[in-house]
Amino acid sequence: MSKLKEQLMNDLKQAMKEKDTVKKNVIILIRTGISNSEKENKRELTKEEEIAIVRKELKQTKEALQIAEKANRQDIVESEKLKIAVIELYLPAQLSEEEVHDILIKLNVAKTAKMKDVMQLMQTEVAGRADGSLVSRIVKEYLS
Repeated sequence: MSKLKEQLMNDLKQAMKEKDTVKKNVIILIRTGISNSEKENKRELTKEEEIAIVRKELKQTKEALQIAEKANRQDIVESEKLKIAVIELYLPAQLSEEEVHDILIKLNVAKTAKMKDVMQLMQTEVAGRADGSLVSRIVKEYLS
């Protein structure tokens, strides 16, 4: 059993003891996503694949938050914010804007380079430690 699955199982038990329904439901959602993916692939997932599933849940929850904000539904907004906080507990620490910019500088990329090539380089460097839209924005600013 992977570290993440062990942590999810332990946290699920704790959330059930504490009667924390938000945390319990989010953990069940993540565990189900991992379990379904393992059944589809007929193998244990790698750490990166597990993290990708957690990121997918985070993205979907953030989209639901935006929709709720547009619809002016404060009850749903608060609920989605709580879910996001729980989901982020299971993701590796994210790089800040400055750290992403420093990595870009360290790569010594020419200002005339193509966006696609720079993004490929950056994705291998930051692999899961930074949001793709953040990396894209910083690369665009750097190249312009």
